[in-house]
Amino acid sequence: MRLKKLYLRLKLILVTLLISIGLLIGVITILEIDLNPFKDRDHYEPWNSIYQDRLAVGDIIFRTAYGKESRFVQWVSGGEFSHIALITATTPEIIVTHATTNDEATLPNQVLATPIEKFLSPTFAKSYLIARPEFLPESERSLFAEMVAEQVGEPYLLKGRDEVNLYCTTLLEIPLQKLAPDLTAQLSWRALSLPGVAGEYLFPDTFLSLPNMLPLLVDDNWVESVISADGDDQD
Repeated sequence: MRLKKLYLRLKLILVTLLISIGLLIGVITILEIDLNPFKDRDHYEPWNSIYQDRLAVGDIIFRTAYGKESRFVQWVSGGEFSHIALITATTPEIIVTHATTNDEATLPNQVLATPIEKFLSPTFAKSYLIARPEFLPESERSLFAEMVAEQVGEPYLLKGRDEVNLYCTTLLEIPLQKLAPDLTAQLSWRALSLPGVAGEYLFPDTFLSLPNMLPLLVDDNWVESVISADGDDQD
């Protein structure tokens, strides 16, 4: 009888161990296998939208891309989006400024200015949302864009909140500390304790919780009327 109970207990431990190993393999697979590994960044399908003329300097872009880095950010943050950027110019073409590790193979780990047709290319982007920070007047949105654009070429620094850092979210958060300090204080930082990534970090989805963050375009669907300063509907 004792041998039978011992056998059943060992069998249960073995099954539990096998399940745990299976889950671990699943996580590793999710993080390591690239469904779209950005093999050739020079050849892509340009993004194009009938609504692109409605976009403005200071609009914020939330993006989820293919690849393990994007999935890792979603996994640790629990959010929908893995990257955030800012429209810093609209003429002669729409330019998106963002801090990134690998969007350009020849320009790794720095702040880039990228044409929107490439940044949101369906070759790279799985989903996106473009929102307007209505908590800033138009003049301050332009200043916001200027402050972000000045960082092009600066090194990407993935460090915790208490250290000098510059990654996709803090590229926007740092100037917003000056332009809207009360709102910036409402951003939620997430504590991480992972090898090489320890401390408090800021993730893209928290910006969507700011008051008067107006969603405009979700995967090429215009979702909200834009209200002008005098109250007229511009849609």
